[in-house]
Amino acid sequence: CLGELTILMMRVVLMSIALILGESVALLAPVAGVRVGMTPALHRTRTSTAQMAIGASSGASPFRALRAAVRLQETEVAGGGGGGGDGGDTSERPEGPDDGEDDTNPLVKVWKGYEQLLEEKPLLMKALTSFTGFAIGDILAQKFIQKTSPFDWLRLFRLASFGFLVHGTSSHWFYGKLDGLIPGTTAAVVFTKVFIDQVLWNPIFGIMFFSYVALLEVKGLDYVIDKTKTELLTQVTGSWKVWPIAHAINFRFIPSSQRVLYINTIQIGYNCFLSLISNR
Repeated sequence: CLGELTILMMRVVLMSIALILGESVALLAPVAGVRVGMTPALHRTRTSTAQMAIGASSGASPFRALRAAVRLQETEVAGGGGGGGDGGDTSERPEGPDDGEDDTNPLVKVWKGYEQLLEEKPLLMKALTSFTGFAIGDILAQKFIQKTSPFDWLRLFRLASFGFLVHGTSSHWFYGKLDGLIPGTTAAVVFTKVFIDQVLWNPIFGIMFFSYVALLEVKGLDYVIDKTKTELLTQVTGSWKVWPIAHAINFRFIPSSQRVLYINTIQIGYNCFLSLISNR
């Protein structure tokens, strides 16, 4: 009986020591860099674990239980309190930027809306993009280069409608086929695409442009042939001064769905050139 009473008293003493150790570690945790919000949960874990270690079968050594409790405290302190997969890093992490802030930017809203429509209606959006690019190009040519007076609205209609009906739709088809047949962005792929675009597609584009303008001006096939002979070489060589570098960037970095937007952004200046040679 005396031996059992002694063991019982030792268990009570060990439990008291374990509780004191748990409270001590809980108090020292903020100083050691452990996040304060995790302290109550860690304290409960330590206490319950210590109680389980002490409340082992009657045949277990009380000193072994004490060593287990102390080892548990040392492990938790060294590991940053079992930091849930953060590698024991107890430093405060800076808060990331608020994703909702971009929603208030009107330019971001416009861009997101454009991307969504481009995904839902790619042909229509590329046609409208080319319509805008050719319209801006002709307006700049008339207002600031030629300083046309009065402003030629029919000429603007011819150029803008060409962008909508021909350039946007044909570019959607051509660059989609080109990216499908020659995928990738390596140097060899980019060079091949630039070569095809400038040597094969460029003259075809010029003939389509002169033919469309002649159609709206109610001029015959002879005009188209004459215009092709006199202006096509100028159009092609003028393109070679701009588009090889522009298309190298295009085929290397620009996503396929946004090629027409990129081309029209660059082409605003080139459209001024097209507007001039088509009306001289």
